Amino acid sequence: MSSMHFSPQTLVAVAVSIFLACPGLAQEAEPTTKKYALAELVGLALKSTPFLTAQDARLEEKTLSSAQARIWQGPSAGLLFGRTKQTEASGSRYELSLAQPIPLTGIPGLRGRLLGLESESLRVQRAASEVMVTLSVAQGAYEYAASRRKAAFAASRRKRFELIQSYLAGRVFATPQRMAESRIVTNRVKNLVAEAIRGEASYKASLEKLKTYVPLDSATYPDIDVPWLSGTHGLDEKELLNKTLTDNPELRAQKLTVQGAGLEKTLASREGLPDTSIVGSYENGQADIIGRSYGLGLSLAFPSWNRNHSGIKSAEQKRLAEERLLNYAEQKLKAELLRALVEYEAARQVVLKYPPETLAELEGQLKGADEGFRKGQVDLLTFLELDGSAAETYGLALDAQADLAAKAAEVLALTADRDALTKLASF
Repeated sequence: MSSMHFSPQTLVAVAVSIFLACPGLAQEAEPTTKKYALAELVGLALKSTPFLTAQDARLEEKTLSSAQARIWQGPSAGLLFGRTKQTEASGSRYELSLAQPIPLTGIPGLRGRLLGLESESLRVQRAASEVMVTLSVAQGAYEYAASRRKAAFAASRRKRFELIQSYLAGRVFATPQRMAESRIVTNRVKNLVAEAIRGEASYKASLEKLKTYVPLDSATYPDIDVPWLSGTHGLDEKELLNKTLTDNPELRAQKLTVQGAGLEKTLASREGLPDTSIVGSYENGQADIIGRSYGLGLSLAFPSWNRNHSGIKSAEQKRLAEERLLNYAEQKLKAELLRALVEYEAARQVVLKYPPETLAELEGQLKGADEGFRKGQVDLLTFLELDGSAAETYGLALDAQADLAAKAAEVLALTADRDALTKLASF
């Protein structure tokens, strides 16, 4: 019977090849509940998050309050009983009066309009919140998908090097070179264990952030499919600046606040005017004869001596303050947009360095290195160097995706783009 002899390098290579040939060993045995497309995840968030339903309730409350404020005050009635005396005769007497306030000053309408502006502001905020939820979920999904994929990659590398470490530790005779190789592999395993721990914590934390908006199963970790961002979509600064100054929800809400301050000044000036009511009366009394009288008149309250001058001045100062805040908000948004565009462009340029085929190419490089190592064409140290380089590039490519998604989301949020999800996928 003939015996076969294998070199130490060949045995290590065989161990690695067995590992790579078994898909179950290349990734964490982790239960998954469901695979979500990004649009499906966003739709679930928009449907179920209490943040949006609470805003719906607030909007309904303010709308009803606005309608109620426009209603005139109801009439008031008075009834008086007594006795009347005429010369030697006396008898019972009663008087009935009815007064209906007539808001000739238009105060109820002004109050209704003021609450209507508040309703419109809430409506603007509601639409902006929907965009915010959409982008927050999208950004979180990219962060989760990148973190989870990096963690799986780190786990597979750790297992690969643990196999190599086990073999190197079992060698009887160790030259100084082999001892150095063993130490390098041992250190690499320690680093990969730490990297796997951090990676697992990272994607689990990302999932918890997603649960703010999406009711996901806390016991398992879903597979979220996010489109690969190509980085080919440049942005027009002038176009986005005009859109921001027109559609930004913070700016629109502040413009409504300025309008409301103007109405408050008008309301303050009207409150200095006297109240008016139409009054009708009926009187019936009997002494020696039965007497009846009717009356219709106008009731006018005495005006206040100061005519609400202080209130008018206060309202004017508030209007001036809100206008200045509007100017400040415009300047602030311009600066924020320009900053966001600079950061977006930098993230886009980075993504361009990692085209969609990058990850597949890296996996192919590792496969080729493994084959070369198995055939004795690549030594262990070279294999280690290539593995480290591929892992670094793998991580940077995924980080670039998450970073570009975050920067694009910020730009889209400033413009409150209702088609944000579709546009994000095209970036």
